[in-house]
Amino acid sequence: MVKETEYYDVLGVSPTASEAEIKKAYYIKARKVHPDKNPNDPLAAQNFQVLGEAYQVLSDPAQRQAYDAYGKSGISTEAIIDPAAIFAMLFGSELFEDYIGQLAMASVASLDIFTEGEEFDAKKLQDKMKVVQKEREEKLADILRGRLNQYVQGNKEDFINYAEAEVSRLSNAGNDLYFKGHDNMFV
Repeated sequence: MVKETEYYDVLGVSPTASEAEIKKAYYIKARKVHPDKNPNDPLAAQNFQVLGEAYQVLSDPAQRQAYDAYGKSGISTEAIIDPAAIFAMLFGSELFEDYIGQLAMASVASLDIFTEGEEFDAKKLQDKMKVVQKEREEKLADILRGRLNQYVQGNKEDFINYAEAEVSRLSNAGNDLYFKGHDNMFV
């Protein structure tokens, strides 16, 4: 019996959820409520913050045990890290997906191959991951083909301009993430 269920409700899982279920629920919800995906929602940052706090508490066995026993009053929020930094560390940045694809951890978290109560089947997961990897490789090859096509067709100047702009965009992305998280690394 848990004292309160707010964090479980935020993630949309039951108090008996496994660590894997919590991580998967966080991944799916974080992608939906991320402030970059909801630029016109003034509450997006706050919703993402609450989701990140719920995930950090429930994914730490000691914090989860304290939360289950005492509710929010039983946990320490001093060590809560910026949710954007946590999301990027766990699942990578979407900015780089066109170059490296979706990271394996993010792929596994987004798979919905087991039904409630079904026993974990490593072979089933491995087979599905092979399919996901093949699709990832094909998608990345198509993207690369499209990008290189400008150059192959003789539009070298356009290709160079695009490449330089892309380098700038991606190199600034790392700084943006660092400074966003660094200013308020601890909530």
